[in-house]
Amino acid sequence: MAQDAQHVMLAHSWGEDTDPTGYWMSEKLDGVRAYFDGQNFYSRAGNKFHAPPFFSKHLPKDQPLDGELWLGRGKFQKCISIVKNQKVDRADEWTEMTYLVFDAPKLNMVYEKRLEYLKSIMPTYGNDKMPASSSSSPSSSTVKIPPYARLVPAQKCKSKAHLVQELKHVQDHGGEGIMLRAPRSRYEFRRSRTLLKVKTFFDEEAIVMARVKGSGKNSHRMGHLEVKTPDGRTFSVGSGFTDAQRDKPPKVGAVITYKFQELSNTLTPRFPTFLGERIDIKWEDYCKTYTAPTLKAATSAKVVSLLKQKSLIFQDGDDKDVKDKDAKTKDFLDGDDDTEADPSDKDSAGNSDLDTPKAVSSPSTCSSASSVSTTSRKRAATGKSSRVVMSDSDDDDDSTNKLPACKYGASCYRRNPDHLKQFSHPNKRAKA
Repeated sequence: MAQDAQHVMLAHSWGEDTDPTGYWMSEKLDGVRAYFDGQNFYSRAGNKFHAPPFFSKHLPKDQPLDGELWLGRGKFQKCISIVKNQKVDRADEWTEMTYLVFDAPKLNMVYEKRLEYLKSIMPTYGNDKMPASSSSSPSSSTVKIPPYARLVPAQKCKSKAHLVQELKHVQDHGGEGIMLRAPRSRYEFRRSRTLLKVKTFFDEEAIVMARVKGSGKNSHRMGHLEVKTPDGRTFSVGSGFTDAQRDKPPKVGAVITYKFQELSNTLTPRFPTFLGERIDIKWEDYCKTYTAPTLKAATSAKVVSLLKQKSLIFQDGDDKDVKDKDAKTKDFLDGDDDTEADPSDKDSAGNSDLDTPKAVSSPSTCSSASSVSTTSRKRAATGKSSRVVMSDSDDDDDSTNKLPACKYGASCYRRNPDHLKQFSHPNKRAKA
């Protein structure tokens, strides 16, 4: 039912003081959360997804499921586009989608038993064969396999080092992170401490207050969005947009998800990057469960130091595809992202708006949010976050001369400290 969909189980953030040994690990997916009530799919906002009948074929009618509609890594926006569209002539687009299931909410059993049930009705992702049936589950020969639904693989965590290893594996292949499920835990229709998320960057939601016209190559379209958090912080998000998204940006009043590396001393997100528009979240509901960050939390949150790269679900894919994605991700991390926010997006008056801010559900009313934690704000521990600037100089020091030359040479404008330690830059000197 739509009401149950609005109260699905949500996760808290994992902290290094929590020993993950014994927890169940699965990949954190970048899809659209969907609750299946036996007939229809619903979003967290209680909105019905108009999936064609063939998509839910052979799913249980008497046992609700919790999962995500998923196209693949880095395809969140395309996934959103498909689930938003209700035209019958575009129903074939759903054939690209997979419903990845991770729980059976109404099954009053511990997680291990719920997992056993799910394994008995559908194959695990990456393996289309049903496992040998146990005495308590239906025979695999009698089970009608859902063509578009698969179980999210889960494995027991052996240690913190094991968690770090799997997190790196997932992110090296384009994934967001890892979900941890406490052993023998029950499903709760609320945010639960038995479900934890592990990532190496922060992300959260904000509401769009204005769309601001860009300059240069973006002079005819949106340059950046002015957004506001539930506790009233305002800032610009200008990176992460495709050309198509700049041509048709989220409207004023829309809810977006953005990621960022860390918070400044004024709690402003550093390097905010657009991830996507959230049609499955109601702003007023998000505000109710929002907990404003504190400077202490922002500066003390240390997670493993890993490259924020790309997700297969505990399996390897095509090497060429992985290398291509790795190269693209590394370019972004090192500063070669041509969608980086342009400081000249605003005119001399600073207000070349595409839209004048309109009346929206006032975020200021959310400043007294409840104590329930919301979206994860983990960042990678990358050492000092001091900005590195390049200056003209002909006399590189000895340590720099010993390094291989950067392929971009003197024209390189990368600021990533790791890149500057690995490659020399003729006629340039790095200054902290």
